[in-house]
Amino acid sequence: MFCQKCGQELVDDAKFCAQCGTPIDGVAPVEESELDEPIVVLKPVFIPWVTILSVLPLQIFFTIWGGGFFGGFSTVLIKGLKLPIPIWFPFVFFACLAFFGIPLLIYNMKKKTYAKTEYRFFKKRLDYYEGFFTVEEKTVDYRNITEVYLRKGIVQKKYGIGTILLTTPSVTMSQNRAMSGIQVADIKNPDEVYKQIKDLIYQARK
Repeated sequence: MFCQKCGQELVDDAKFCAQCGTPIDGVAPVEESELDEPIVVLKPVFIPWVTILSVLPLQIFFTIWGGGFFGGFSTVLIKGLKLPIPIWFPFVFFACLAFFGIPLLIYNMKKKTYAKTEYRFFKKRLDYYEGFFTVEEKTVDYRNITEVYLRKGIVQKKYGIGTILLTTPSVTMSQNRAMSGIQVADIKNPDEVYKQIKDLIYQARK
């Protein structure tokens, strides 16, 4: 069973929704046939160079800050311990560590997150699984989706992908931020998928 208000899955003997507090009267059972095969399954498309380019400002900042702060701190230790290391070495070492390490870390995190992310659209509901280190799973009843948007940026149009935004009244936590709705990001054939999702939501409301 699922809550009609927020889409949270409920145990059979639940009297209230654990997510939003809706009474049992507001819960409608989902037919077994709806649980078997999704109508549409979507996964985001990972574009490596876009990910690396997006972290460039952060990369430059931490290269300068890391090289200056940790390099300066290490220089004090080198002088104090009278180690046979050039004074310039720690500055260059920590600057290079930040310059190459930050994009590599973010690249791997996003790639693994996208690999684990999946959106399954059934006849009357959406199940989605997001994240790698922080995993988020949720079920949303189509009747609780208030608006559907399609967004395609310049880079997305070049690669034939787009992002579909589904607005819901309930609040969801994503990356420790409160947000209303679901973002189905960087999917292929966005125009066709957008039409399919709108049709599914329209049929569920009839």
